[in-house]
Amino acid sequence: MDGISKLIIDVSYHNGVINWEKVKASGCAGAILRCGYGDDIASQDDKQWIRNLAECERLGIPVGVYLYSYAICDRQAKSELEHILRLIKGHTFQLPIFIDVEEPGTQNYAPRCCEIVCEGLKAAGYTPGIYASLSWFNNYLGSVRGKYVEWMARYKNLPEDTYKGQYAIWQYASDGQVDGVSGRVDVNHCYMELGGSVAPATPSKPAEKKDLGQVDITYQAFTDRWWPPVVNKIDWAGKGDNVSIKWLAIKVSKGSIRCRVYTRKNGWLPYLTFGNSYDLNDKKNGILGDGSEILAVELYYITPEGYKYKMVHYRVSVQNNKNFYADQVDTLKASGMDGFAGDKKRPVDKFQAWIE
Repeated sequence: MDGISKLIIDVSYHNGVINWEKVKASGCAGAILRCGYGDDIASQDDKQWIRNLAECERLGIPVGVYLYSYAICDRQAKSELEHILRLIKGHTFQLPIFIDVEEPGTQNYAPRCCEIVCEGLKAAGYTPGIYASLSWFNNYLGSVRGKYVEWMARYKNLPEDTYKGQYAIWQYASDGQVDGVSGRVDVNHCYMELGGSVAPATPSKPAEKKDLGQVDITYQAFTDRWWPPVVNKIDWAGKGDNVSIKWLAIKVSKGSIRCRVYTRKNGWLPYLTFGNSYDLNDKKNGILGDGSEILAVELYYITPEGYKYKMVHYRVSVQNNKNFYADQVDTLKASGMDGFAGDKKRPVDKFQAWIE
């Protein structure tokens, strides 16, 4: 650790178009740039990433990187690693590459996510790090503490050397003011050296992934009886006509699918994972529901290891609404998607799903 803390900022497209010449002239010592969020999908690259990185490189501003994580399983964590590696390839960094774990609902998986992403970055020759709040470091990330560079967030008016020797970087406020950035910006005390290069000496080539081919999803709905199974988009499940679905059964021909439903009686039920079968007679582990009206559905397709990943697309219609809601893809929260299908208010009366 360096003896004196340095001011650095972290930014994303939420900070708008930044005047980096003014940032540098203000005395800011470096920046950590968001490259994107979630799975390795181009639409989830940060919209200012390319410009921000190019400007920092042009002006010689020391740079690190972070990606905001939504991962709740190994497939997602590996995809987030691929997302980072795709965007940082060919560039040199003076600060670590961080995985940002703070999304509500991901805390139980977060240590495993950090391990997958950080070990992957390390294998590619980069210096990996973890960004989290003080609470998350203390309560959820114990198994990975001390393994990677730690960037901690705690917004409290304390002396600037409070966490020196405990964390490499302390994000101490989200309402900082730095010339060149319009409005508020995250500000950090950085205790580590900024001069070293953390570019990979010998970038590793990822193993070629095989094509999985077509994956069929089969599903059934129960209203007052079980309706016939539906495969992919050839039809939809349910009776329609404002008749509530109370149970769902789902299976896939390859890989597995992680599911849960939101019901009138109990809200979100526990996750269940299905492979190539379900059991209509097992109301605890064989199908989805509790006998009350289903108000929302969440699905996540788990691609077998070594294959190009696929995603489940699904949609529902609800009572008193003739049309399907917009498609939901896996548990993505982007482009108008909420991470699930339905509105958690009105009963689902039609359900449809397919895998691409």
